Formats: sequence, structure tokens, C-alpha cells
Amino acid sequence: MNIRARRTVAYIVLAAAWPLAASNALANTGTSMEQIPASISAHTDHSRDFDFLRGHWYVRNKRLLKQLQGSNDWTASSGTLIGMPLLEGMGNYDELRSDDTGPLGVSIRFYDKQARRWSDYWVAHRDGVLQPAVFGAFADGVGMFEGEDTLDDRPIRVRQLWTGIGTATPRWEQAFSGDGGRTWETNWVMDFSRTPVH
Repeated sequence: MNIRARRTVAYIVLAAAWPLAASNALANTGTSMEQIPASISAHTDHSRDFDFLRGHWYVRNKRLLKQLQGSNDWTASSGTLIGMPLLEGMGNYDELRSDDTGPLGVSIRFYDKQARRWSDYWVAHRDGVLQPAVFGAFADGVGMFEGEDTLDDRPIRVRQLWTGIGTATPRWEQAFSGDGGRTWETNWVMDFSRTPVH
């Protein structure tokens, strides 16, 4: 399927599924948009924050195999990511693929003009379930996004950081907290490049 056809399919799917999916994702966490701390959003327009992610990227993944268990057992892999705009830049999505196992998942993001922040949702290939969102924006070249989720049936906080977005090698990191945000454990790091990784 070419890029234009994939974009058309994405518009159709999102238009049909977005209202219910977003409502369900928020209901699953007991979190509303108004409950997310406003401190993660600056009083500026962030609607172009993710322009840097458009196009084809090579990705080096580093993932912690067991989260919030005191483990230091990491696995590394390479893959690709293709980022595409939606709604003329007010939204975007990207598809992440592993060189070894194929599709890993899709991220879907939309910019809330009133709140001046992004909502970022993840759908993994393994189950096709829309995960609870993280919310945030960029300030001084760093994007910080936080939200609530569960791990093994217990509540956790999720934090995602984007750094180096003005360079040829941006980085994304994910961390979990099992104690309400007092301590954090990084469990996934993605390093991006426009050239193949080795």
C-alpha cells in the first residue's frame, strides 16, 4: 500500500474509532483531561511539536524485559519508524516495526488547542488495544508526557521524554513509577537516525 493510500485508510479508521477509543482509554484510567497537571503545558502554541518526526527513521530499541521488578536485563533490537501527519499537522501517527519480528505498534497523537497539549496513544501489534494516553508538550526542546496506566493490575505512572528533536538523532525514553512519581525506572529507549543503524 502506498503512502497516500495508507494515509486515507488512517483517516477513515480514526474518524470512525477515535471518539469511542478516547473515551474508553480515559475511562480505563479514571483520568480526565482536566485532571492531568497543567504544569506540563506551557502557555504557547505547540501544534507543530511533532513536525520533526515526519518521514522515515531507523530506530535502535533498548527494552527492559521486566518492569518495576529491580531487573537489569535489557534486550536490544533495530527497526524502522514512519511518521505521518494528520489533520494538516494537528495530529500525527507513526508505525514502528522491528527488523526481527515485524510490526510492533502504532502511536496516534492529537493536539488539544484549548489545553495546549498533546494526547499520545499507543496500540501494540500483539493485542490491538488502544492504551491509556500520556499528555504533554515541548519546552526548550524537550517533550515531557505523563499519564496513568496499570501494570500487573496495579496502578502506575508513565512518563515519556523526547530529547534531541532538533538534531539528526532524536531520542525517546519511557519510564514507569510504582510509587506515585517519587521514583522512576526507565524501561524503553529508542534512538532515531535517518541512516541505517548497525
